[in-house]
Amino acid sequence: MHTYYNLESIPEFTQDTVVTFGVFDGLHIGHQDVLNIVRERAETDKLPSVLFGFYPHPLSLLAPEKCPPVLMCLPKRIEVLEQIGFDVAIFVNFNDRIASMSPSTFVESILQDVCHANHVVVGYACQFGKDRTGNAQVLETLGQESGFGVTIVPPAQLNGLPVHSTRIRQAIARGDLGLATQLLGRIYSMSGKIIEGEGRGRQLGFPTANIEPGEQLCPPNGVYAIRVKLENELFDGVLNIGIRPTFNGTKLQVESHLFDFNKSIYGETIEIFFIEKIRNERTFPNKQVLVQQIRRDIAVANEILQQ
Repeated sequence: MHTYYNLESIPEFTQDTVVTFGVFDGLHIGHQDVLNIVRERAETDKLPSVLFGFYPHPLSLLAPEKCPPVLMCLPKRIEVLEQIGFDVAIFVNFNDRIASMSPSTFVESILQDVCHANHVVVGYACQFGKDRTGNAQVLETLGQESGFGVTIVPPAQLNGLPVHSTRIRQAIARGDLGLATQLLGRIYSMSGKIIEGEGRGRQLGFPTANIEPGEQLCPPNGVYAIRVKLENELFDGVLNIGIRPTFNGTKLQVESHLFDFNKSIYGETIEIFFIEKIRNERTFPNKQVLVQQIRRDIAVANEILQQ
């Protein structure tokens, strides 16, 4: 798959394409419906499949105070798109120029001039153009005027409700990882580089790999059974998200203890898969009681991960 991160780097397409566009945070089962139709249409018409996306979220420019936390970092989105079988992924920064485009200008400047769209596939709730004045029906009209086809994909539903990124964020924020997994079509994960912590885990006999979550959405504070991907290898472990109240902490920490693992991996990037929550974060009277609880957490996590 060819990947581009700004409009200037995109070479001119030598043939027409089948395109979809949007934010695609999470690449959930509703997004997957759209992407699969793009890929199938592209294969049938023998044309390249193209995703034109925005990263970070457009609200980071338009209304930063309303910008939601990230469900899926950009490298993970690229990985999933490659697995789906897309030919081209374009992720550009949503800037003032794009924000000021009318729906017709967006269609002409982006979908036609940049992407050479022969056919465009969008979800039922798509919005585009200045002040989000464009929608699926506007796109259909513009497609008829400009000579490209449009397919509007109805909403995916789960348990009688539509699938969308807000619903997934709400599920993760309240710790409903089972529902989040169903909506995403995969286990929720976070990625980050290993940073140096305060060494408390090692002092207690349980060394940890710490990451900064950045803009990614964290599940509620507590202890989780996890799997960690490092250089395409998976490791079982237990993770704590929280402020470590036993040590009077105030800063949010994301700390993973990997079982039977003793390598130094500072600076390496890991992906953490949240399998199941074990317990809430709580304060312990002393280190000895905390160590006993960590041993119990590890035993519970091992039991969960062996299922």
